[in-house]
Amino acid sequence: MGIFNKANKKPTEQTGTTVISTGTTMKGMVDTKGSIFIDGRFEGIIVASEDVTIGKNGEVLGEIRAKVLTVNGIIDGLFDVGQVNILGSGRVIGKMQYDELTIEQNGIFEGEGKKKNSTMSSQYNKLEVNDTPQIES
Repeated sequence: MGIFNKANKKPTEQTGTTVISTGTTMKGMVDTKGSIFIDGRFEGIIVASEDVTIGKNGEVLGEIRAKVLTVNGIIDGLFDVGQVNILGSGRVIGKMQYDELTIEQNGIFEGEGKKKNSTMSSQYNKLEVNDTPQIES
C-alpha cells in the first residue's frame, strides 16, 4: 500500500472561524459549522454550531443561535444559545434563552432572559393587592 492509496480514508469536515473585522459591516445571514468572531458590525441572523464571540468593537443587531455566545461589545436582538458569557465591556439588549448565563462585573444585560427547560415561573401576576404603594422618586 503506497502513500497515495486513499481507499480507506474518509473525508473530514474542517471548520474554521469566520471573522468580521473592525470597519466591516455585513447584512444578511451567516450559517456555519464553525465559529464566528465579530469586531465590526453585523445585522441579520447568525447560526453557528460552535462559538460566537463579539469583540470590544463588535456590534450585532439581529438573531443569534450558537453553542456559546461571548459578548465584549454590544448585541441587540433575540438569542438562543447554550452558554452566554457577558464580559465586563459587554452589553446585551433583547430576549434570550440559555442553558448557562455568566455576567462579569460591569457587564450589562437588559431585557428578558429564560433558562431553557426551567420549571420556575413568577407568581407575581397572581398577587392580589388592593392598595398599591406609591414609590417616591
